[in-house]
Amino acid sequence: GKRFGVFKDIFRDSIFKFTMDKIKEAGGDIVLIAPRKVGLPGFLSILNIEMKHELPKYIKNHADKKVEITSVDDVIAFNRLDPALRAPYGQLRFMNIGKDTITQNELEVIKKNLKTIARTFFKALETQNLDAILSINNSHSAYCAVAEYPNLTIPMGYKKSGEPISLTFIGKPNEEGKLLLLGHTFEQLTSHRKMPKNFK
Repeated sequence: GKRFGVFKDIFRDSIFKFTMDKIKEAGGDIVLIAPRKVGLPGFLSILNIEMKHELPKYIKNHADKKVEITSVDDVIAFNRLDPALRAPYGQLRFMNIGKDTITQNELEVIKKNLKTIARTFFKALETQNLDAILSINNSHSAYCAVAEYPNLTIPMGYKKSGEPISLTFIGKPNEEGKLLLLGHTFEQLTSHRKMPKNFK
């Protein structure tokens, strides 16, 4: 059977726990892990600086010529024309992009440091000989991003409110094929995904 690492602090979630029981019934081994809590200092600067530099390139190379927005500042100005419709939750994240003064050299240092921190966080993949680590929704997506570890999210069920909840498989670099196979097997085992109403 496959070996899956599970964070002790999320094992209390009832839907997640039910899912772990299903995986065990199918022959999977569940290994509880408790990595030391670590922060990701500077992570927002990565998002800010990359958005500032990559958005103009993306628009230039992929947007229709009719699109007049060319930068983050343009997005902010566009949203201000109708904030209730275009930015109902505010624009703080966008505003902070312009305020971030991290240089490219400083950014590379942050990326290198965070990669080391995040790979240490997921060290159980190797030390416990795991096929994947299991998480809920995007709870550990920032760690995956800076560690450069692939992750795949598959529907796991629904809360009483109707809100969907998903199981996330986290693997090692260059093991995307294994994650896809694990995800497909889990999807066939559970069939939790429901087509949204009125979806065409």
